[in-house]
Amino acid sequence: MGNRILGSREIWTGIALLLGSVMDWKTQRLPVWFMAVFGAGSLVLIAVQYPGDWQQKGIGILLGGSLLLVGKLSGCIGVADGVMVMIMGLLYGGAGCGEQLLIAVLLTAVIAVILIGSRRADAKTRIPFVPFLAAGFLGYLII
Repeated sequence: MGNRILGSREIWTGIALLLGSVMDWKTQRLPVWFMAVFGAGSLVLIAVQYPGDWQQKGIGILLGGSLLLVGKLSGCIGVADGVMVMIMGLLYGGAGCGEQLLIAVLLTAVIAVILIGSRRADAKTRIPFVPFLAAGFLGYLII
């Protein structure tokens, strides 16, 4: 795991992404209560343990906001996905959130191409994104 130490932030994020992945996979929705708990808990965690660089946190939040905007314009990305990325941007800043998001998007693209190529999906098939965010988070921890 390189020089990263698993702290309360990583454990909190891991639990939220694991639970969110299961919900997203089963229902293709994340409940508002779940997003509220993840967001509020993250704010408390930031205030108590990771006050750090608010400029980086702002950039991370903007990444999620950009995802929300793209989702609204294209209809391809859910609101909960954008909110999850915003919360992860708050927790990990712009660089960390960007790394996680890049891994997640690349994995999603690879899986989508495989599914379309094998005719198990088409361009309109909805793929849950939170499991890919979880994979991006794991990749971020490993790298």
